[in-house]
Amino acid sequence: MEKFDASGGFEGKDDAGCKVHIRMQQRNGRKSWTTVQGFPDQVRLPKSGKVLKVDFDKILRALKKTFKTNGTLIRDEEHGTIFQLQGDIRREVAEFLIDATAIITKDQVMIHGS
Repeated sequence: MEKFDASGGFEGKDDAGCKVHIRMQQRNGRKSWTTVQGFPDQVRLPKSGKVLKVDFDKILRALKKTFKTNGTLIRDEEHGTIFQLQGDIRREVAEFLIDATAIITKDQVMIHGS
């Protein structure tokens, strides 16, 4: 049995507080935003154990090019770095972040509102 700590969850879980939230926010009429929040700032390589910083600008550029939409990065002290993309593309963004970047897993993604 895993030991539970009230501040951090279970000791055995590696990704206890590392959920990536993908939401759709209605703008006006049929227009909407897709926001991605909680993406990790650093990633640890599995074999060497090196810790590398995540290049958010490069990921945003790939998202914009893949889905042919506009987007921006919002850097917030409380919520971290937030991707904001035009249109309701929650499922597609989740698949892209899991498959193309391989930084997060399917268990870490939480899609809201669908």
